[in-house]
Amino acid sequence: MAVFRNEPEEWQRLDWAILQNGYACLYSRQEFLLIDVMWFRKERYRVIEFDCAKWANDAAMHDELKQKLRFRDTYKSDFASLKESLREIDITGKGTVLLLHHFDSVDKETAQILLDILARASQWHLLMGERLLTLLQVDNPDTAYEPVGARPVLWNPHEWLGLPG
Repeated sequence: MAVFRNEPEEWQRLDWAILQNGYACLYSRQEFLLIDVMWFRKERYRVIEFDCAKWANDAAMHDELKQKLRFRDTYKSDFASLKESLREIDITGKGTVLLLHHFDSVDKETAQILLDILARASQWHLLMGERLLTLLQVDNPDTAYEPVGARPVLWNPHEWLGLPG
């Protein structure tokens, strides 16, 4: 099933605008964030909110992610387990939005790893015909992150497997 239809009215949608350029979107002004969150809720998206300022360390981050995203008890509170668990979350309604408040309070290296994992999870869900987006509220309007979700150009399966030409 296609995630969007190839029709002009689809191209005007907020979810389309975010997903066509990536998997996450930054907000520093609260009023714009509120407008967009209201749009997502009106469109029947499930919005799950996190307060990153309360993440004193990686363990606190993993605890909140596990609890709010309803990961299995076998979740190991590490990034490898997070990658796998995000593939298994239930995407309900039109889609799911992860809203991370005060994201710039997260250590820059941890934030970059988390953003990449969330981007790959969004790619996975798009392949399954589901929408997973991330909204990042930051307190500092000068906040910037490296690109995320970059995919390598891989060899075709025949040559990668070393099959004769």
